[in-house]
Amino acid sequence: MTKKEKMAFGRLDLMRNDLLPKHKKIRIGFVGGGPNSFIGYTHRLAARFDNRFEFIAGVFSRDIKKSKEFGIALGLDPSRCYSDYKSMAKKEASRKDSIQALGIMTPSGDHYKIAKLFIENNIHIICDKPLTATIEDAEKLEKLIKKQKIIFALTHNYSAYPMLREAKEIIKSGKLGNILLVNVEYPQGYTVGVKKRDELKILKWRLDKKMCGPSMIMAEIGTHSYHLLRYVTGLEAKEVSAEINSLSPELSVDDNAFLTLRMENNARASIWVSSAATGGENGLKIRAYGTKGAVEWFQDEPNHLKFTPLNKSSRIITRANNDVSNFSLNSSRLAAGHPEGFFEAFANIYTEFADAITSSKKSNFTFPSIEDGVKGIKFMFAAKDSSNKNSSWIKLKN
Repeated sequence: MTKKEKMAFGRLDLMRNDLLPKHKKIRIGFVGGGPNSFIGYTHRLAARFDNRFEFIAGVFSRDIKKSKEFGIALGLDPSRCYSDYKSMAKKEASRKDSIQALGIMTPSGDHYKIAKLFIENNIHIICDKPLTATIEDAEKLEKLIKKQKIIFALTHNYSAYPMLREAKEIIKSGKLGNILLVNVEYPQGYTVGVKKRDELKILKWRLDKKMCGPSMIMAEIGTHSYHLLRYVTGLEAKEVSAEINSLSPELSVDDNAFLTLRMENNARASIWVSSAATGGENGLKIRAYGTKGAVEWFQDEPNHLKFTPLNKSSRIITRANNDVSNFSLNSSRLAAGHPEGFFEAFANIYTEFADAITSSKKSNFTFPSIEDGVKGIKFMFAAKDSSNKNSSWIKLKN
C-alpha cells in the first residue's frame, strides 16, 4: 500500500483510536474557555478530534450558574461544572472517576497556581501559551512537573502543522546544509484603530502585567514565533537585541517588536511580530536559508512548503504526498489535495499528549514541553530588557 493509499483511509493511528473502548479514553477537564471563547472552543474540539479524551468536568465562569449552564450545553453533568479551580481540584480528587488530565486556557498569570493544585494530585496538564507571566512562576512550574513526573504539553500548535514538520525534517536531514539565516514574521492588525477609551474592553487582562507579563505583543505571538524558530531549525539563540514598543499613541501596551538573534551556530535570525500591521490577519511565515538550500512556509497556504536547493529552481512540496517524511505524513489526517489546517494542528498536540500519558516510555515526544515554555518566558523578558536598554545585546539563559 502506497502512502497515498494509506492517506485515503486516514491516519492509521486515528483508525485504531476510533476503536478504543470508552474506558480507555483519558478523562479530561478544562479551566477557562467559557462562552464566546475561541481558544476554549479550539481546545475542546482538538481534544475530541482523535477520540482520545472523555470531557467530563470544567470551570467556565466564576458565576456558578453560568458555569453550569455552559457545561450542561456541552453535555456535562452539572455537578461537575465548577465556579473556581480550587473547588474543582478538591472535589475531583475525591472521586474515583476523577479527571486524569486538565486543559488550562486562562490568562498566563494564573497558569502556575492552577496547574500546581492539579499536578499535586498527579493530573497531567495541557496548557495554553505563554507558559506564565513571570520567570519565577515558569521555573517553579518546571520544578514541580519534574518532581511529580507528570506529562505537560504547551499548545504552541503551529509546530504541529504537517508541512512545518516536513521543514524540520528537511533541515534535520542536512538538505539545507548549515543554517545561515532564519526569519519569522507574524503581522497582525487587530489593535490598529483601537482608541484609548476602548482599550480595556478589547484587550482586557492583557493590560495587566501580572497576568500578561512585561510585553503584550511578545506574550501573544512573540513566544509563538520564538518557539517556531527553535522547533523548525533545531537551533538555540545565544543573544537577542530588540526594539519593543507601541506604535499607537492610544495604547498603553506594546503592539510591535523587531528582534535580532545571534544563534548558537553563528547564524543570524530575525523575528517581527505586530498587532499594528494594518490589514494584517494572521500572516505567520518562517523562512530558513542554508548553505545548500532554503525552505519557506506561510500559514495562509499551510499545505505547501517551498523548497529551493542551491542553484536550482524552487519547488512546492504538498502535504500528504508520496515524497514527504513519515513525521509529516503521520501529522496529516486527510488525503493529499484536501485542505487541512489550524484545528488539525492543534489536535496533533492533544493526540500526542494522550500518547505520552498512555505510553510506558516518557520521552521523545514531539509536542512543546515545559522546557520550551520556560525558554519562551526567559526570551520574552530578555527581549524586553534589551529594548529597555536601547536594543543592547542580552545573553539568553537557557
